[in-house]
Amino acid sequence: MVVEDGDVIKIMFTLRDKKGNLISSNEKVNGESVKIQLGTGQVLPELEKNLIGMEKGEEKEFWLTPQEAYGEFNPLLVEKIPKKNLKGDHELELGQQVVVVAPNGMTSPGWVRIIEDDYIVVDMNPPLAGKALHFEVKVLETDLEPDPVPNPFQLGISCESCDHEHEEEKDTIHL
Repeated sequence: MVVEDGDVIKIMFTLRDKKGNLISSNEKVNGESVKIQLGTGQVLPELEKNLIGMEKGEEKEFWLTPQEAYGEFNPLLVEKIPKKNLKGDHELELGQQVVVVAPNGMTSPGWVRIIEDDYIVVDMNPPLAGKALHFEVKVLETDLEPDPVPNPFQLGISCESCDHEHEEEKDTIHL
């Protein structure tokens, strides 16, 4: 059966950067296939486009440009925050993931990139912004039933090769 938009499939994947460094792989993370429903926003639109037309058992390798993946790095999403503006007591570390809460209540996840005496720099770009991504995928199963409540971020890409730390708990920084 040829994979079409709206189909529910299981895949194995490996994701690498331009230098060949491993970013993520379901084989490395847990060894289990990933079940996705195409057309529901669970994966990158360009990844979906590459899966459509494949068949059960088929393997494929392809590249996504930064624009097709997580976008270009946006310097406007890098914020220099004076420490005197931070509410609460924070023990910040380089690479630590934080949640920045603006005065209007809007939140943005970010990563601490610089810590100085008077300020910190938080990068709120997606960790893979600006990176070309190399995918290796294999369609394991097709024609599956959808999950009752699909996970909107099924292909939860972690970044083993990114230059930030992987923190389970995120500090909230109120401005």
